Amino acid sequence: MNITTIIELENREVENLTGAKLVFTQEKVDPNIVELCVDCFKQEGSDECIDTEIAMQTVFEKLKAKGVIPEEVQDFSFEMPSCERLKTAEYNETYKPQKVVLTYST
Repeated sequence: MNITTIIELENREVENLTGAKLVFTQEKVDPNIVELCVDCFKQEGSDECIDTEIAMQTVFEKLKAKGVIPEEVQDFSFEMPSCERLKTAEYNETYKPQKVVLTYST
């Protein structure tokens, strides 16, 4: 039997664990719809972009070190707040998707 655990993290929690900020790209689909996707993580104090896979591996390892994820767990998957369409006349920072989901099975 497999038991699947889902950990839902706020963007700021992921940013704190990685020491990097989520970078969103936006594309205006039409005048009333903006599509947002996570492009990468940007290391604080640097212009270097970190791939989401590498950043989420860091989150996974730090959660294991804190005992949130059991030490024997080796594999995980994740969902980034990506490609959400926002119906808005004007894009605003507060409209960014706010959840990152990490999943593992034991």
